[in-house]
Amino acid sequence: MVERMLHIEQEQMDRRATRKRVEGVLEVVRMYRAMGSLRRGNRAVASSNERDKIAENAALYEGGADEHMRSICDELEQAMSRLDEQEQGIIRERYLKREKTFDFLLFHELNLSERTYRRMKARAIEKLAYMLQLEVKIGGS
Repeated sequence: MVERMLHIEQEQMDRRATRKRVEGVLEVVRMYRAMGSLRRGNRAVASSNERDKIAENAALYEGGADEHMRSICDELEQAMSRLDEQEQGIIRERYLKREKTFDFLLFHELNLSERTYRRMKARAIEKLAYMLQLEVKIGGS
């Protein structure tokens, strides 16, 4: 039943656009995790009253942005926890580590054939798209 529902969804989904959308979110999360604390630390650096006011206004804006990014990270982690263990490993290694690993290195490292690796990666991305409501419908978004 679930497989049938996923098949119906896939028929109506633009796979390439959906993959790009999910990969975009994964890249933003990776960058936020790598640089988020740096941005928060730099907020406190200000030497003049004018810089203080600018920094204060930016902090108010960025505080909302930081909260938004934390919620995106939390949603992604919840979705990731529902993936199979190997799918989680592929997504974490390929997209979420500070230094991304290339596909051709990763499938060798995981001792998978290239075909099996690509299928697992595509399935994991489709699952994430569905759980995070990032799927792009054919003929729309």
